[in-house]
Amino acid sequence: MRTTSFIFPFLLFLTSSAWSQSQHCLADRYSQDALFDSTDIQITTAVHYATSMRWPGTQMDSLRMDVYQPNPSIDPLEKRPLILMVHGGSFLAGNRNDMAYYSMEMARRGFVTATISYRLGWNCQATDFFGVCSQCQSEAGKFRVAMYRGSQDTRAALRHLTHYADDFGIDLDAVFLQGESAGAINTLHAAFLTQSEADSWCANCVSEVGLLDTTGNSFVEMPEIKGIVSSCGGLGRIDMIEPGSNIPVISFHDDNDIIVPYGYGQFVNCLIGGNGSNSVRVNLTNDGVCNQLNTVVHPPFDLPTHCSYPRNAVIGKSACFLKSILCDNCSTSTNTQIWNIPDCSAGGTVSIEENEAENWVKLNGNRLIFNQQTWVSSIQVFDFSLRLLADIPVNGSNQIELPSSLRGCMLVKIDAENRVSELKKWCNF
Repeated sequence: MRTTSFIFPFLLFLTSSAWSQSQHCLADRYSQDALFDSTDIQITTAVHYATSMRWPGTQMDSLRMDVYQPNPSIDPLEKRPLILMVHGGSFLAGNRNDMAYYSMEMARRGFVTATISYRLGWNCQATDFFGVCSQCQSEAGKFRVAMYRGSQDTRAALRHLTHYADDFGIDLDAVFLQGESAGAINTLHAAFLTQSEADSWCANCVSEVGLLDTTGNSFVEMPEIKGIVSSCGGLGRIDMIEPGSNIPVISFHDDNDIIVPYGYGQFVNCLIGGNGSNSVRVNLTNDGVCNQLNTVVHPPFDLPTHCSYPRNAVIGKSACFLKSILCDNCSTSTNTQIWNIPDCSAGGTVSIEENEAENWVKLNGNRLIFNQQTWVSSIQVFDFSLRLLADIPVNGSNQIELPSSLRGCMLVKIDAENRVSELKKWCNF
């Protein structure tokens, strides 16, 4: 069959890096609005990802995660971007359930999400947070180790998900991190901190809890982080963001934050300097890296606060920011308007064909657009099993509307009298 023999070679490109880098720039998916109902989300609970020694102490902890994903039986995509979620709690309290709402909502938008529990404690009881812990006193050094240890666990979770990416339908070319408070500190350090920087910043970290990437499990492969969502987070040192790191960050922060500084200050009133979201913004902007800072501006003499940004606004803005990375149109901005959530429902498509230099046919949403020198002879739509779904009438126009009644991801084959046949992936939800 002529059509099958034409399409089959192109299907070989489905696993190529050229295919996976742009395939997620899709209409309606990863946008400010949910695509799936909560009943369409499959949750795998208590997935063991690491066994690590508690610190302080010698007890071994079994670390677990919950994974949320659109049900593979109804989701037309086999591979989806991943967001690893990390909860807050000053490295003293909290658990993976604290990020369940974010995990569900981002999964409803088409991502695979995983929320982790990680090792807590730094020789300070969570119930004493407003006593000795709020000032840290002699525990300041232990707080730094706790931050490092959290990054160890976050990176162990990333290694686990990399190893089992096929089980959860994860596209390892589209991996993101999201955290709140201590969880945002975790994600920023997990992405930017190198072992040499860690050794300089925390001289006793390795002796106390080991190397960054040899704790928790024996997996060695780490994905490249493509972006970070940081809610009231920060870095121990701003020079941890090395020139060329090129990891976009969207941040949410109160300008009078009492726990994590908005700019430079002290974490949890400890004697440990830290750099919050505004410092991160300045560094990334100076380095030419895409970033967005969303600030809650408080009037003078307003009571200090922490992480007051509304969850729904974080979700809508974060989804659109991550989609802009997937669509390769990320832009830098600062924003003090809480509810100005963008509309990023529009998407694009990617040609399966590697050689598209002539660009004689474009797919914009549901519309095929041809240049003036093209004489199209036939347009056919196939599913991925090569079953013909539709023959599209050709009317001599340089624009053809694809049928909106077809749903899911498909292949569109365009034959032209004066061109080599073209095959494009088209997703319509």
